[in-house]
Amino acid sequence: MDSLEDKIRKIREIEEFIEETMWISLDNENYEKALRNYEQAKNDLESLEGLNGETEKEQKRVLSYCLMRINDALESLDRSEGSIERAEGVLKLAKESGDSVQVLRSKLALGVALLNSGMFPEAEAHFTDIILQTQYESEDEDVIQVYGWTLIVRANILLGKSLYSQAEEVANKALSVLSGIENYAGLRTVYSLLSRIYQAEGVVEKAESCKLKSQKYGKLAKEHRQ
Repeated sequence: MDSLEDKIRKIREIEEFIEETMWISLDNENYEKALRNYEQAKNDLESLEGLNGETEKEQKRVLSYCLMRINDALESLDRSEGSIERAEGVLKLAKESGDSVQVLRSKLALGVALLNSGMFPEAEAHFTDIILQTQYESEDEDVIQVYGWTLIVRANILLGKSLYSQAEEVANKALSVLSGIENYAGLRTVYSLLSRIYQAEGVVEKAESCKLKSQKYGKLAKEHRQ
């Protein structure tokens, strides 16, 4: 029978496998294979027996993260039916794990699922809650990252409403936040967003500059996996 240390090590190995799968799928866009890998990771996590206390919480934290990735892969495959229910399950597990960062990530994922389903007030409630909890964080980079990505979502909403100056302001705030922690994937996304904002405003030179910066940070994200 495996010791608790062995089980913790196994959970961490599964988490690394999930992370590796995510980065590879971003590169090759083979989301079907990514989904199969995530499903395998889910089965491996659920098959662990004899867990208790902190070991069980760690299993639930990684399982919540795994299910979040499954939802992302399904979205990328245009199979969004049931996404809200899955996201609610992700958040439930995160809360049971007691991991504050995974709870924040799960709230953001649920907010996006609600937003994509047209449930704007419900989605906005989650985004507001996240911002209130994260906006003054200065040390925990994982928390800061969630704050930055939530600002990106909010800027996208403003862009969709053609509120360009407000969208630009929020996107630049996200840029400042994510630059501070060198979150290359976030910087790739926020520069792409700024490019679209400037394009909509007719500021072509700025739009092209931001597009090039997005490509630059996209390469850095793949190289450094962050």
